[in-house]
Amino acid sequence: MLARMNAELSSLNTLSASAVQTSHVQPNQILKNMLGNLPSETPAEITKLKSALAFLSPDVDRGVGSFYDGSGQPVSDYWLAGVWAIAGLGWSCGKEVARDWSKQCTKRYDDVGFEKAWGDFKPDHPNPVGIGSLYKRAMQAGWQSQVSTTPCAPNTSRYKLLGSTHMQALPPLVWRVKGVLPAEGLAALYGPSASGKSFLALDMAAAIAQGSTWFGCRTHATTVVYVALEGEGGFKNRVTAWEREHALPIPSALNFVMQPFKINDPQDVVDLASAVPKGSVIFVDTLNRSAPMADENSSSDMGKILEGAKRLQIAISGLVVLIHHTGKDVGKGLRGHSSLFAALDGAIQVERSVVARSWGIAKAKDGEDGTKFSFKLKPHVLGHDADGDEISSCTVERDCAQIFQLADPKGSVQKAALRATRSAINISTEMGRANSSVQTKCLSTEDAVTAIIDTLASVRQNQRSNRARSLLQGLLAGGHLLSGLEGEDGWVWLPS
Repeated sequence: MLARMNAELSSLNTLSASAVQTSHVQPNQILKNMLGNLPSETPAEITKLKSALAFLSPDVDRGVGSFYDGSGQPVSDYWLAGVWAIAGLGWSCGKEVARDWSKQCTKRYDDVGFEKAWGDFKPDHPNPVGIGSLYKRAMQAGWQSQVSTTPCAPNTSRYKLLGSTHMQALPPLVWRVKGVLPAEGLAALYGPSASGKSFLALDMAAAIAQGSTWFGCRTHATTVVYVALEGEGGFKNRVTAWEREHALPIPSALNFVMQPFKINDPQDVVDLASAVPKGSVIFVDTLNRSAPMADENSSSDMGKILEGAKRLQIAISGLVVLIHHTGKDVGKGLRGHSSLFAALDGAIQVERSVVARSWGIAKAKDGEDGTKFSFKLKPHVLGHDADGDEISSCTVERDCAQIFQLADPKGSVQKAALRATRSAINISTEMGRANSSVQTKCLSTEDAVTAIIDTLASVRQNQRSNRARSLLQGLLAGGHLLSGLEGEDGWVWLPS
């Protein structure tokens, strides 16, 4: 099929502008004249297109409307090519399909930018990007077309049309942690290194196994299996610390797997699923250690990881929770290919600032995301080793002191600006500037503006500086940051 697409693309490249001297012809007809018979807008072809788009990340640069350069090599900036290839189909649903695909890049998507890109498509272009190029690029990323070319007899009993009465009779969503994680599906708990995410995951696992309330959220008890692939040596201490803090043995429904496990190895998935009761919850800590040779940024490798995770989830008829890291820019969320977040039924983001730790609902199935809960790690001295040094670990407890702290702004742009400024302050080496306390990390206002500019990819370049300064002023006015002058220089820092 790939060879046939290459042949079609080659033939398209030979078309000249003289083939479209038909200004009175409708755009769809122009496309048909130039590209031959376009795929019809059928459910099968729409499904085919969406499945191919799942292998193409929209989180790439805009590009100039091509998937390949003049020598036939793939280019990395192909977002505009994807939009135009879909526009070239002339489908009534095409614009929404392109929009939905583009919106998966939540940090850079902009309605104005999308509308302009869609409107810039020229059906009478002498050498337009075609859907064949999109499919070819998706195949190179690991996609395989599932659309059959063989006519099939209709199965009239396969699909049922449901009305309002039937919909009302459908069973409600079943929660494992109410409002946070569903009883069945794929979820992730993620955060930067040293944020406390593994301690938080263990605390949640124990609460689910026990059926106890977790951060005020009701849980429904079931068997929990914690696959510890990172920090295995310290897990005994973590369990001991939990038992001392709660004056209880770890719940009998909570079990641990300490052996190597690869989520992208079909045999490992089958073997683990066979040891786990139906309806269980499996925590995999961490995703990176469960796929050690995989490239998390590759759509193909991430597709294999997701395939393994979904196969495991289906086999146990339960919930799989992947413990994962954020990237260098924590504001961009989960590390790796954007298809991971898109595939999740629930996601918990763990954050750490200079003064506090928190976890929030980054994605909830039919639930309210954005809710945050503060927590802290309580240290426990468990004994001493052979050298006389302390053996210690931590447990999680709710940080009630943070309940009265100022909530983050609600707007996504403002949130991104605050996250970027916080990150820049956390790594700053400047202390006690502009009459702040001597132990307070500070950041110059110009460095704060630079950090915020990096979050404004969807804003015109010549407008980013003014927009960043306006956002910084808003954060100061809202009390999310404090500021002061030292001579002629301005400094900002986080409230204590």
